[in-house]
Amino acid sequence: MNKLILLAPTAAVLIAAQALAADSDADVEKFRSAYTSGSGLAYVVVNTEKGERVYRYGDASREAAKKDKRGFMLFTCASPHVFVIDSVSDRAALSKAKVVKAGEPGFAELDAKYLAGCKNPMVKSALPKSK
Repeated sequence: MNKLILLAPTAAVLIAAQALAADSDADVEKFRSAYTSGSGLAYVVVNTEKGERVYRYGDASREAAKKDKRGFMLFTCASPHVFVIDSVSDRAALSKAKVVKAGEPGFAELDAKYLAGCKNPMVKSALPKSK
């Protein structure tokens, strides 16, 4: 009987961990759906304990994510960053991340924020050119 009493809390922790992992999986799949849909440049906002981080990606990253479900390639002005599904911290970040595409509210503000900290003259605005 004492062994059963000791096993109950352990089982409860394992069941709770599985429930959290299932929620995270659903959130990451929701992110994947948003990430792989559409075309052109898009922004991803990741909120961390250090603050908000803005990344950008395009069609090549989108197509790669459709073919290989192990990760996502996002870019800062200076360098690429790969978010890997097997990483607990990356999964947590992606489960809370928001994808913003051209034409959606906040896209112009994210474009301005992305370019404000960018010293690379090769990086241009993602705003569609008006005709």
